[in-house]
Formats: sequence, C-alpha cells, structure tokens
Amino acid sequence: MNRSVAELTRRLARFSLSAQRQRTIPLSSSFPPSSSSVHKDPAHLSSFSSVVKSNAAGNDRPTQSFELPGLTNPARIYTFPMFERPAIVDPAPFLNQILEKMDPLPETAPLKAPPYSTSVAIQLMPRLITIRRKKMKKHKRRKRYDRDFFKYQKYHREKKLRAEREFLQRMKGHLAELAAFNPQKYVDNTINMAKKEWSEELSPSGRKIYPHWSRFMTLEELYGVEKNDYIDKKAGLPAEEDKAKVAKLKEQYENLYRKA
Repeated sequence: MNRSVAELTRRLARFSLSAQRQRTIPLSSSFPPSSSSVHKDPAHLSSFSSVVKSNAAGNDRPTQSFELPGLTNPARIYTFPMFERPAIVDPAPFLNQILEKMDPLPETAPLKAPPYSTSVAIQLMPRLITIRRKKMKKHKRRKRYDRDFFKYQKYHREKKLRAEREFLQRMKGHLAELAAFNPQKYVDNTINMAKKEWSEELSPSGRKIYPHWSRFMTLEELYGVEKNDYIDKKAGLPAEEDKAKVAKLKEQYENLYRKA
C-alpha cells in the first residue's frame, strides 16, 4: 500500500511539473543582468545584435527582444521585476498532505535510547569447563563400551543365569514345604487355637478387645529361641539398689530441663 501511494505521488508530481512548464513562456523584457550566471553562445549573440540594429534603423516600433532557452542557453525564469530576481524553484508536490489525510500513517512511539548501565562481567569459564568434562566423560564411556562390548554381554548373561538359579532354588523350597505339609496336624493346631477362651471386653470406643499375642505364644517362640535356652525378661531394668539413683537422676532432669 505505501509503495503504490509513493509511486502515484511521484507520477502526479511529474505530470504537474510538465504541465506547469508547458504553460510558462520563458520571456524576458530586457537583457539579464551581468551578475546572473547565464551561458550564451557567441554565434547566437552576434545574430541577436544584428536583429536589434536592423530594427533600430527602421524605427517602426520599439525594440523588444526574445530569448528562448536551449541546450546551450539555459536561461532563467523570473516572476516579478526585482532588484535581485530569485529563480523559480519547482514546487513541492501537494498530494502528500492529501494522501496523508486519506491514509494516515500509524502513530508510532518515538524511539528512545536504552538507559546506560554498567556492564557486569559474567564468569562463564567454570560452566564451560563442566560442560567439557561431561562431554569427555560421555565420549570415554562410549569408547569403553565399544571396547568391552563382549565383556558386558558376558556379565549380563551370567547375571541372568544367577537370577534363574535363585528362582529355581526358591521354587524347590516351596515344593519341599508342600510335600512336608500334614493336613491332620494343621487341623489339630487350628482346633486347639479355637478352644482358647478370651474375654469380650470392649474398649471405650466400642471396639472388641482381642487377646494379646502373649496369650498364645511365649517370647522364646516369637523369636525362635531353642527350648533349652530362655530370654531374661528383666534384662536392662535397674536393680533394687540402683532404683533410688535412677529416680534421683530423673528428678534432677525434670527440674533442669522440663520445668520452666
């Protein structure tokens, strides 16, 4: 759109200038001043002077000279007789204002220079060294894998074989346990467990209180201790002579750290 408008403006300006030049007749009522920069051909001046003399001899009417501009005679065009006659300048095209009103340009904010701020040096060398180190490690890892490819294959193959052997051993243990299972013994143990009585006391929330595990098995049976051995239930508890010392230490701790 802007390119087409500019082309139209240029062509209309050229047309107006050509029309104005056709309407303007380059006539001068007298000779141009000597100070004007006019280049004249000597042959043209000689013929012009002869015409003036012949007219002066006849005395028919007042003499009036005409000068037409040419390639070798670039005469100036004057508007009014003044002491210092200004030359006519081609008028600026007036279509810009009209086109600007018809198709105004979008208003853009003036460009402003960014505020000056002191440059701060960024330390990039540690990060570049880290990136380089990672790349080298990756390169060495690939080279090592290509070099020891068959060694890695052997390692994974043996690992799978070990896992398979452990699985077979575990399955054999399950089969041995299944072969040693005695249904009669399992039923007798279940009946004996069901014969044990337990109180139907309820907790404050209304939930039934189930019997503790210590009512059905001993601590030695829980930890799998052999029958000829036992677990000392009072291990770690203070003796009678040490209870007073422990109580005194507790009271001292409460006074120093607990009470404000």
